[in-house]
Amino acid sequence: MSDIFKVGLKLFIITAIAAMILGVTHLATQGPIEQQRINATNLAKQTVLPQAEDFNEVDIVSETAQNDKARILEISAGMKDNELIGYTFKVITNGYGGDVEITVGINMDGKVEGVQIGEHSETPGLGAKIIEKTFTEQYHGKEIENPISVTKSEPGDQEIQAISGATVSSHAVNDGVNLAAQYFLEILLSGGGQ
Repeated sequence: MSDIFKVGLKLFIITAIAAMILGVTHLATQGPIEQQRINATNLAKQTVLPQAEDFNEVDIVSETAQNDKARILEISAGMKDNELIGYTFKVITNGYGGDVEITVGINMDGKVEGVQIGEHSETPGLGAKIIEKTFTEQYHGKEIENPISVTKSEPGDQEIQAISGATVSSHAVNDGVNLAAQYFLEILLSGGGQ
């Protein structure tokens, strides 16, 4: 019995020390990790609305901020010299491999300025191609008055070309862009959420 007790005590001490080291490591890295998230979010906003100098968070005020395909997590007003330039939207959609984080920039002329893909779990070599500029740059300058659609053939004015073999991922990004556009038109243009 005493041998079992000694082994149990040794295991308890080792486990306690390991837990303490993990706790200290977590406390030491928590701040830098959060700062990296903030930096990545700010960089995404600047990328999709490059003419803005400052970003002010806007309250999300409507059921329009989500549907069965996507939901808006954050909206920021892009400002330059105290003038509203446009809005950025952080949106989560349902891709093929799970959630896809998208940042969308829409200017006050009602056009998409840019789209950037953040965290995702899409299939490498297929759905993961949504991060490539050849895909995301298709949105630049698209009018948002009418929904943008996805096509497998040559795209028209209100269409973007799907990634071959990754139609679900392409539609997921498009769902996020269209949700941001809908919110912009229905809520923000009428002065809501300010």
